[in-house]
Formats: sequence, structure tokens, C-alpha cells
Amino acid sequence: MTHLSSEHLSECILGQPDRRIAGHLENCPACRAELGNFREALSGFRGAVRCWSQNQAHVALAVPRPSESRSWSASHQLALALLLAGVCILASIVWRGGENAPAGDAVLLNQVDAQVSRAVPSSMEPLMKLVAQE
Repeated sequence: MTHLSSEHLSECILGQPDRRIAGHLENCPACRAELGNFREALSGFRGAVRCWSQNQAHVALAVPRPSESRSWSASHQLALALLLAGVCILASIVWRGGENAPAGDAVLLNQVDAQVSRAVPSSMEPLMKLVAQE
């Protein structure tokens, strides 16, 4: 058998070599060295990826210090000013609308008050008349 190909080395890394490949690795120091270099390279890559991902997690979770805080852009300031103006206008409309309540509201409230202040609902009044006669 000639030396192992990259596919054979990948099978060894994955832990799935067949007997022929495993036997060759036992007898060939060059292929064992190549497999060791391949494992070291993968280990270094894995370490670099883990380090990079940990750094990215720290950057994503980092809270900016007051000296690092960003100032608001002009468009953000304009949007906030327009929002506040809209809230003030809406509040003044609602507040003034309560002063000039239509007379129909007062009539409706009086009807509701009369219904709520009854001792018995109107559907049960005939029964109350029977009970009151006894």
C-alpha cells in the first residue's frame, strides 16, 4: 500500500479507519507523522475559533462606558422632538374634549344610575310584587 491519502487521514481523524488503513498507520512512521500534523492543525484551528467566538461574545455583551456612549444624530433628535410635539397635541385635545361633554352623556349616565340603583332588576319586578303581597 502506498502512503495514506487525505481522505484516509480524514477517516482516521473521524475515528472510522478500516483495518487496512489502521495497519498501515502502525507500520508507517511517515503517515503517523502526517496524521499527527493534521491533528495539530485541526486542534490549532479549533482553539482559534473558540478564542474568536469568546471574544465576539464579550464584545456583544459589553456595556459601553459613559465615555464610549454615542451621541444622538440629528435625525434621532428630530424624530424625538416630533414625537413629543404629537403627544402634547394629543393630550391637549383629549383634555379639552372632557370640558365640553355633550348633554347626551349626562342623560345616559342618569339612565345607568337609575338602573344600577334599583333593588331588583326589571325582569324580576313581577316576582317582587308577589313576595310583597304575602
